[in-house]
Amino acid sequence: MNVFSAYSIPIQGLKVGTHQYQYTIDGAFFRHFEDSPVEIAAIDFEVTFEKRSDMFLINFALQGTMGAICDRCTAPINLPISGDFELIVKYGEAEGVEENDEVVFISRENASLNLAKYLYEFTVLALPIRNTFDCQSLAEPPCNFEILKFLKTEEEEAQSNAIWDALRDLDKNN
Repeated sequence: MNVFSAYSIPIQGLKVGTHQYQYTIDGAFFRHFEDSPVEIAAIDFEVTFEKRSDMFLINFALQGTMGAICDRCTAPINLPISGDFELIVKYGEAEGVEENDEVVFISRENASLNLAKYLYEFTVLALPIRNTFDCQSLAEPPCNFEILKFLKTEEEEAQSNAIWDALRDLDKNN
C-alpha cells in the first residue's frame, strides 16, 4: 500500500462544486522525502477543492509548528509556520503551453489526484528564512539565556566602539 494514499482525492465521480478536505502532517510524513528540511512538525492543512468541468482549483491553507534550532539563541524551538497557496489542475498535455508552477496538467484517465507532493512543497515554501519568532510573549520562553547574555554584551561593546562613534559624528555633521 502506498504511504501517501491517504492524501489522494478521487476525482472521477466527484461532483462539480466545492469540497473541503483536512490533513494533518507530522515528522513521519516528512521522513518519506529525501533531504527534507523538516524533521519534527505538526501542521494542519485546510484544502478547498473546487471541481469544474475543465479544471480543478485547489487552495491550501496551512497552520502549525515545526521543530527548529533558534538562529538567535540556539535553543530548540517550535517555530510557527503558516501560509496560503493555490494550485490549478487542468486536463490535457503541457505541450505548447507556457510552463507555470501553479498549473499542473493531468490526464482525463486519472482516477485520483494525490496531494502529498503539494503538501510537502507548500510546507517547505512556508518555512521562514530565519528560524526565530517572538517568543518573549510566551509564559516560558524556550530561549538559551546564556547565549542571549553573551549577545547583549557583544552589542553593548559594539555600541561603545570609538571608530563607530566617530563615524556617527561625521554623519550628524552632514
